[in-house]
Amino acid sequence: MFFYVDNLHYEKFADGTTKEVEVPFEIPESWEWVRLSTLSSKIQYGYTASAQDNGNAKLLRITDIQNNKVEWSTVPYCDISEDKLENMKLIDNDILIARTGGTIGKSFLIRNVSDISVFASYLIRVQVTIGNLSDFVKKFIESPNYWSQLQEMSVGTGQPNVNATNLSTLLIPLPPFQEQQRIIDEINLGLVELRNIDKNQSDLKSLATQLKQKVLDVAMKGKLVPQDPNDEPASVLLEKIRAEKQKLFEEGKLKKKDLEEITVVKGDDNAYYEKLPKSWSLTALGNLYAVTSSKRVMKHEWTESGVPFYRAREIVSTKKRLALKEPIFISEGTYVKKITASGEPSTNDILVTGVGTLGITYVVPKQHKKFYFKDGNVIWLKHLGNINSKFIEKVIESPKMVKTINDTSGTTVGTLTINKAKTLLIPIPPIEEQNRIVVTIDKLHALLIQSIY
Repeated sequence: MFFYVDNLHYEKFADGTTKEVEVPFEIPESWEWVRLSTLSSKIQYGYTASAQDNGNAKLLRITDIQNNKVEWSTVPYCDISEDKLENMKLIDNDILIARTGGTIGKSFLIRNVSDISVFASYLIRVQVTIGNLSDFVKKFIESPNYWSQLQEMSVGTGQPNVNATNLSTLLIPLPPFQEQQRIIDEINLGLVELRNIDKNQSDLKSLATQLKQKVLDVAMKGKLVPQDPNDEPASVLLEKIRAEKQKLFEEGKLKKKDLEEITVVKGDDNAYYEKLPKSWSLTALGNLYAVTSSKRVMKHEWTESGVPFYRAREIVSTKKRLALKEPIFISEGTYVKKITASGEPSTNDILVTGVGTLGITYVVPKQHKKFYFKDGNVIWLKHLGNINSKFIEKVIESPKMVKTINDTSGTTVGTLTINKAKTLLIPIPPIEEQNRIVVTIDKLHALLIQSIY
């Protein structure tokens, strides 16, 4: 029992002794702080048994509880003696709490259990003294204060875990019964509203994605922004790129294979782009960029610090501006050796994922820290000038190109090779129109984001 003296909180024990207690927060006068043990008739560990196809009782495990639900038809069975079954059988209003591992603290309230069932050993069962209390206790077990207390009482050096003794000491702020019900009703109403908000936001995100794809589709056909007759035609632009390639080849900065013109093969893509504006051209990606990859870095050359080393997954995270999970690095010496052989990623170069989720692009920004990347995982489009790489990025993100890349991957595990990337058909407008398209798409995308958030 808890009581107050001079604004201090004390707990009185069965043997008559008292102890000052620090409570998590102040509560209304009509409420009481109680231990979970005070509200419970039983706090016990589950039954140790192997899951099997048949038995005299179902064996509910942590893994059977997903999103606060149990699909009872898929719960396995076990064999248990009659005397143990009487003590372990699940009944309505039981609260189960996971006691170990990554699911520690996860809970489930038993309702309408139709089969004879017991609970597995990595669960702790809490039976409250009055069934109506179970709803309020379950809500508390989903609150931040519960998780804060649980974190403090978790023990174990391997996997985090909590035991029944510790759980019994949980401090719970208990309101009068009528207020408990009002709180539960308000929480449930709030959860319904949150689900509606989540659904509406999900619908908006889906619509925004569809609109973005439609904008890209229209843009790639030359129908997003008006043409300007004063713009220099894309055919002239392509000649400038050829001249730049020749210059780089003569300076020893470009290989002969990158100098060769790639012939556009007639096919479905041509038909898709057949009504492009007259100022546009259709050409292969390999005619616009030097398409290559990095020099191989072996796994034993990875380090825990140094120059960031990107695989396809890091390119995806970098594109989404997410923190890298378990980043890897290479030493400064390895970096220098590799870029001496291949060059280093530079502003306006484009990196494209070639494995896993194909065609995710990252345009190297003007201000960037040095990094290197994995050969085979990432395709490198070396910028040769005269092309807006942000425009090419949007071409690669367009619905037609996404389909083309995935259709030509050719294997169960998606891959985009350098040779395939070189032959991708790219619609090219004049450079001025490329710039206008990029600005327009970015503005429209920003408006779509604002409409969601």
